[in-house]
Amino acid sequence: MVFLYDLHVHTSEVSFCGCIAGDEMAELYSEAGYAGIVITDHYFEGFFDSLQGTWQDKLQAYLQGYRAAHRRGQELGLDVLLGLELRFEGTSEDFLIYGVDEEFLLEYPRLDHYGLHNFSRLAKKHNLLVFQAHPFRPGLKVAEPQHLDGIEVFNGNPRHDSRNDLALAYARQHGLLEITCSDAHRHEDVAVAAVELPLRTRTSAELVAQLKSK
Repeated sequence: MVFLYDLHVHTSEVSFCGCIAGDEMAELYSEAGYAGIVITDHYFEGFFDSLQGTWQDKLQAYLQGYRAAHRRGQELGLDVLLGLELRFEGTSEDFLIYGVDEEFLLEYPRLDHYGLHNFSRLAKKHNLLVFQAHPFRPGLKVAEPQHLDGIEVFNGNPRHDSRNDLALAYARQHGLLEITCSDAHRHEDVAVAAVELPLRTRTSAELVAQLKSK
C-alpha cells in the first residue's frame, strides 16, 4: 500500500496567484483520495514588504493559509504539512523547502534575505531539504547541485512550460532526489501529480526522512 502526497500546493490566503482557500484545498485533496499535502505558499520579499508590524505579526499572516488547510485536514483525516516556496531577493528562481515548522520560521526571520548559498548551509544544520522548483522554465537558471537536495522533476501547472524532461535529466545527472508535484493554484491544477510514500507522514520531520530514503 502507498499513500499519495502532493508536495507543492498554494492557498489564496497567502499566495497572490492562488485561487483556492486553504480549507477548500484540503477538501479537494481529500476527495481526490490523497493522504496528505504540503502547503508551500510563496515566501518572498513582496509578500512580507506589503505587511506592517513585527516579524511575528508578519509570520502570522504568512501562516493563515496553512493553518486553515491544517484545521480542515484534521477534520477530514488529511495530513497537512508546512513547507515553503522560497524566492531569494533579487532573483527569479523558486525553491521548495521541507522540514520547517513554525518555531524555525519565527527564529529565523526573512529567509528571503539569505541567498541560496547561506540558506543551504542553514538547511543542512536544521535537517531541511531544498528542492529547486520548475528549474527549466524559460528565463530561470538551475542552481549548482551542491546547494540542492533535489529537483522538482515534474511540475503539473498547465499554464507554464516547465520543460520537465530537462529537470529529470538534470536530477539524474547529478544524483539528486526527485519529486513530482501539481503546483496547485486553481481547481484545474488539483491532484495532477503526487509522490507515493510507503507510510503516512504526519510531521515535517517524517516527510524529510521518507524523501531521503527515496
